[in-house]
Amino acid sequence: MKKLTLLSVALFAVLSTGCNQAEEYDFYIDDSDAWHTFIEGDNFNSDGLRTFLRGTKSGKLKPVEFEVENGENLTADQTSVTIKYGEYSAEYPITVKKEYHIACVGDSLTAGHYWANESYPTYLGQTVDAKYKVGNFGVNGISITGYGGSFSSTAPNQRYIKQDVYTNCVNYEPDVFAIMLGTNDATEWSKAEPTFLSEYKILLDSFIEQFPRAKFIIMVSPPVVTPNQFGIPNDEIRDYVNPIQRELAEEYGFEKLDLREEFEANPNFATEYLRPNNDNVHFTKAGAQFVAGRVWDIAKEFKL
Repeated sequence: MKKLTLLSVALFAVLSTGCNQAEEYDFYIDDSDAWHTFIEGDNFNSDGLRTFLRGTKSGKLKPVEFEVENGENLTADQTSVTIKYGEYSAEYPITVKKEYHIACVGDSLTAGHYWANESYPTYLGQTVDAKYKVGNFGVNGISITGYGGSFSSTAPNQRYIKQDVYTNCVNYEPDVFAIMLGTNDATEWSKAEPTFLSEYKILLDSFIEQFPRAKFIIMVSPPVVTPNQFGIPNDEIRDYVNPIQRELAEEYGFEKLDLREEFEANPNFATEYLRPNNDNVHFTKAGAQFVAGRVWDIAKEFKL
């Protein structure tokens, strides 16, 4: 929550003052729960937007109804709409895009490993409505710290933020980030532990700095079955990685998708959601579809 508060617009921002009442009232807009990004051709959505008059001496707030000008059939070059109440008006900044972008950030659980066409981002792309596009920015064997997975001994230069996929993700200009990283770090947890939290924050902060209006879903890594051919230890994920992921979601005020809890709520998750034949880590088609559905359940409720 600290990071979100630090980087977001203050709850009430002064936008303009009426000429005749300049010494008595200020006009304020509360946009903390409002839409800021819109799709070309849509109309302005004022849901969550609130306007007030505040007494300059008393400080008391009086809610007022507002009107919107130039808010219909938004165009790609449009950067604002006009919010009015009587003689008061303010330009409300907006962004107009062709589509909303959801970036799926992660390791092979996101990339899909050998089954990229059955990855959860693939199914998410088939689930979202026409205004959304999904990008898969998962990398097989990658980790937050560079330790664990298939990069391992060359850490820390092999951590996610150092890869081309990070740059590709940024260039995608996401409106929503769905982040699931940490499973591979657990494989060499003794080496990853000292920097796991700080490196995760570096990644999050870099995304926030570049996309302050973006929404985030922190995904708590799902369970794996031990033994598995990758040597990924379920206990380390459960006891060390998962608590940090939950802590980060709470600290930043992000949405949390606890896949450990949700997988384990299904007594048959090991056979229904995880690949057989000693894989025991990557998602089956049913597992990927389940994750895709849960990400969309959360993402579709965001006001972007």
